[in-house]
Amino acid sequence: MKKILLSALILSFVTLGFAQKHSNFPKEKVNVAVKATVQAPLTGAEVIQMPVNPNSTAPLASKDELQAGTTKYDLQSNSLLGNRVWLYDDGTAGAVWTMGLGDDTGFPGRGTGYNYFDGTAWGPAPTARIEDDRCGWPSYAAWGENGEVAVSHLAGQSIYTDGGLMLNKREEKGVGDWTEIYIPGPADMGGTGITWPRVMTSGENHEYIHIIVPAADTYADQDVPLFYIRSNDGGETWTDWTILEDINSDYYMGFSADDYTWAESRGSTIAFTIASSWHDWIIMKSTDNGENWEKIIPWEHPYPMFDWNTTITTDTIWAPAGSADIAIDENGMVHAVCALTRVAHTEVGTSYSYWPYTDGIIYWDETMPPFTATNQHRALAYENLTEDVNYIGWVVDNGTPLMEELHTYREQGMSSFPNITCDNGQVVVVWSSVTPGYDNGQFNFRHIWTRRSYDHGMANTWGEMKDMDTDIAHWLDECIYPVLAGSFDANDNAFFIYNADATPGTALDGDHDYQVNTEYVLNYMPVGIENSQLISDANVSQNYPNPASGSTVVNVTLPEAANLSFEVTNLMGQVVYTADKGAVASGMHTFTFDASNIGSGVYFYTVKAGDSSVTKKMVIE
Repeated sequence: MKKILLSALILSFVTLGFAQKHSNFPKEKVNVAVKATVQAPLTGAEVIQMPVNPNSTAPLASKDELQAGTTKYDLQSNSLLGNRVWLYDDGTAGAVWTMGLGDDTGFPGRGTGYNYFDGTAWGPAPTARIEDDRCGWPSYAAWGENGEVAVSHLAGQSIYTDGGLMLNKREEKGVGDWTEIYIPGPADMGGTGITWPRVMTSGENHEYIHIIVPAADTYADQDVPLFYIRSNDGGETWTDWTILEDINSDYYMGFSADDYTWAESRGSTIAFTIASSWHDWIIMKSTDNGENWEKIIPWEHPYPMFDWNTTITTDTIWAPAGSADIAIDENGMVHAVCALTRVAHTEVGTSYSYWPYTDGIIYWDETMPPFTATNQHRALAYENLTEDVNYIGWVVDNGTPLMEELHTYREQGMSSFPNITCDNGQVVVVWSSVTPGYDNGQFNFRHIWTRRSYDHGMANTWGEMKDMDTDIAHWLDECIYPVLAGSFDANDNAFFIYNADATPGTALDGDHDYQVNTEYVLNYMPVGIENSQLISDANVSQNYPNPASGSTVVNVTLPEAANLSFEVTNLMGQVVYTADKGAVASGMHTFTFDASNIGSGVYFYTVKAGDSSVTKKMVIE
């Protein structure tokens, strides 16, 4: 069954004293390239003809999760993720997502799904969009002393035939009616429309509203230029439509849908990033609420003014994938992350090659030099990156082989959709990684992984990578699109939303049928930094042999004395076997399980040591 979760998590990490190995995926796959064609970005105005699955049902939630809403519309971004969640200083939060309900696959009622957390609980699941007209691609921010604002684009079936944006605001977050303001595109644009917006606010009371949004077609000698506008009166009036000087047609042929996203502002400091495999990785930063801008390039594309009709690559380009993010710390310094990919454009036209087994999350901040190499094509190649410095995320080896097939999202690699936030000297990064041991028999599922630095992202201060989806409710989920709030709560915990569904891929890209998608919100986990866990994946072996038909063995290494137990469950969560060793000393301990007494199929075993636990999958023949 297909579902989406909208979950908010409170994260806590601690640096562990062991390294996390890269997954041992088949080496012969590393150099396998896939041919692809540039896809037309989806605005949501398209007539959707994929069939609906009438038998899909709402899924289970993990512990402490609450339902936030439902949707059948499952594409939340064409590439970079928008600003979709805000954690306020008083402990409340607001979140938005593109919501499409009903049985009509054209989604005439599609628009912004919104929910509010009052510090204790999330509100009822929304049953209608907040806009008057059909919209999509919302982003969200604080506005005014205690208000909120959301901006989305019009997408067909609207009285505004030339398209445009819808801004919704209210002075008290979570309460009252929304006030809606229509924002048309530039008057001289010839009806091409504007779409895929991002909003951010800044100033002492978030009185400035900033929007970046591209034209949906060629304008000012660029194919999809990126406009910037600003308002300081709640969206009643705006500055002139501007293409910032350093990203105009003198430097770039144009961009694509969702190539860009904002950092959450810090006072008068704002910044956004633009990232793709086909142009520079760009950061635009302003310290005066958007009056003046500085351009920063962490990685320079080896082919300036890349043009699909003329540019031919002479080598594989190691480049940012179509996913990246940016944050501003309390000192006003910019931190950024991107996913890693390899691409090549060897013939004129919009077809290209990418290498799906490329894997990695890359980190950069303003204290670091740009990524360069003698051969700029390889500036982001593995040999030019340093683990735990600027290479901070990858598919973790947990002792289970990956499936033979790999589902990819366009040119995204095995780890993708990174998001970053900074606060109180700490940096948190979340991303989606293919995760061994969790699969549907064809593809491995992606889980949300996290990592934290306790010292501004400095070299070798990164803690362990942590799988956030080990709860049984997510063992058979594809988890993608994580979006962090831009600040921590009072206990230095980070807060984020993400989507999860039961099938790799998206219905919007034609990967599977439309099904019910359910959005959930996960309540706060225990506050404060967690104590070091007694055991993790590294302490618990994969059962051997696996698959098993008779006896199978699991070894557990304890760093200190603890109560130790072992439990096996089936896919329904029913317990089929338990063993309790009671209090044991530190060192190696073995559990032997006789699999001949249960039926064949997929099972899960959980080892508990003290208050910590590890769950892994095993197959019984």
